[in-house]
Amino acid sequence: MKKLEEQIVKVLSRAAMIDPAKVRPEAKLSELGVDSMTRIECVFSLEDAFQVEISESELSKLQTVQDVINTVSNALAVAQ
Repeated sequence: MKKLEEQIVKVLSRAAMIDPAKVRPEAKLSELGVDSMTRIECVFSLEDAFQVEISESELSKLQTVQDVINTVSNALAVAQ
């Protein structure tokens, strides 16, 4: 799970152009500078990186970094 979190943090920090150390699980995406367009770009990057699909309804629920981690983790579990 730790490696999954690290990969997600890497994607989010690149998209928001911030230091990965600032990307904590409890951080709200909006506080990190991730707007709706950046959120969509992040989801595309995560889908490519993990070979999963994240639905539009899931996308709208992503408010925190932990939400992203949980969503990707659940998508990976479904894919297996």
